Amino acid sequence: MTKKELLRRIRKANDLMKGSLALTYRRCGKKGCRCERGELHKGYFFSYRLKGKSYGLYIPEALVPKLRELIDNWKELKETVEKLTDLNAKLIKKRKI
Repeated sequence: MTKKELLRRIRKANDLMKGSLALTYRRCGKKGCRCERGELHKGYFFSYRLKGKSYGLYIPEALVPKLRELIDNWKELKETVEKLTDLNAKLIKKRKI
């Protein structure tokens, strides 16, 4: 991929989020709840870091597909930036930047 193509992909980047999504099962702690009998509550947890601090959010199931799309967009942008960094490093070595 050429430098021009990589830069075009970066400029066209869509909405994104950096982080990870995990499916979790947990107990709520309410007396008499089904989770006391082992039927744990299913939920999605999104974890991310900002300025060195970790954060987390429980994600409603209806939003999971959109969040996965945002995470995939981040991964694609990150990959593109890494390719551009590699290309620029090679150009620097050849003194062509």
